[in-house]
Amino acid sequence: MPLDISAGESIAVVHPRWRRWAAENLARGATLAQVEAELVSAGVTEVAARELVAALVDDAAMSVARELASRVAALELVLRLRLDRSAGPQARTTIERTRMPDAATFVARHWETSTPAIFTDVVTAWPAMTRWGRADLLERFADVDVEICVGRCTIDRPDAEWRSLRRTVSMREFLARIDAASPANDVYMIARNAGLCRPELAPLLDDMVLPPDVFGPALVPRRLGLWIGGAGTHSPMHHDLDDSVLCQVVGRKRVRLAPPEAVTLLDGSRGVYSWWDPRDPEPIDAGPTPLLEFVLEPGEMLYIPSGWWHQVDALDFSISVNALHFAWPNDHAWYLPGRALRGR
Repeated sequence: MPLDISAGESIAVVHPRWRRWAAENLARGATLAQVEAELVSAGVTEVAARELVAALVDDAAMSVARELASRVAALELVLRLRLDRSAGPQARTTIERTRMPDAATFVARHWETSTPAIFTDVVTAWPAMTRWGRADLLERFADVDVEICVGRCTIDRPDAEWRSLRRTVSMREFLARIDAASPANDVYMIARNAGLCRPELAPLLDDMVLPPDVFGPALVPRRLGLWIGGAGTHSPMHHDLDDSVLCQVVGRKRVRLAPPEAVTLLDGSRGVYSWWDPRDPEPIDAGPTPLLEFVLEPGEMLYIPSGWWHQVDALDFSISVNALHFAWPNDHAWYLPGRALRGR
């Protein structure tokens, strides 16, 4: 870690930022002489540099820090090995579009290997494909109250701070708001609005069918999310704590995916959300490569393994359903690497 200071007069009292720099480099394996020399070259007196390094080395916390730094270095090597192998001839630069396999094949090829895929023959068979258009929603549910998020454009993190944006309006008013706002990210019904748990919208469940050998014998509304919004609605780069499928019924969505190994996305992350936006006209060098990017078409189902970073943008008026329930346990709530980095 370079020392970001300017040379000048000799300094006898060491600034806390320099103390942190010295501690971090000692923990990472730099020698006492190296750290002292860098401090002196930056303007710290030889006596102050020597005393600081001696105090840090004598601190019991330094031995713990060195053990942790050694473990992190070992885990980084494990990750590097995986990254090197994934960059070989079988590198995932495109996503497979295929028919939904049976449960055993799905587990072997996708679940166990953490490999996303697009399944092309599940949602196409849903009655929803012909019953969930804008006109159909008005005819069936115009006066039904629904919860939505409004004012998403007014705050920096609308997905993380969604509770403050909740509003209850009729379906008629919701669709009118979409027409008035689109294309924009201001009005959106998201999974956390629990639309499919509302008794008035229960008929929508009759329009969906999931293969029972993979997803279990029955739909579980609390593990289903309904997304309705206009062109321009946006979900930022984030990862989930469960494996999921995103079922596209109406409209198209542009999806960008990066594997859990793209640890650069953790820099500056808050919980499950990353600060990096691949839509930036000037992407940073640290952006994950390769980034899987594609358009999810109506009738397609995207499988997203837990931990995979994804960003989603609606290109048209869009209705999607995400499902989190499978015929086996599906909960990786312990996977929060962003939280582990919170104290850095």
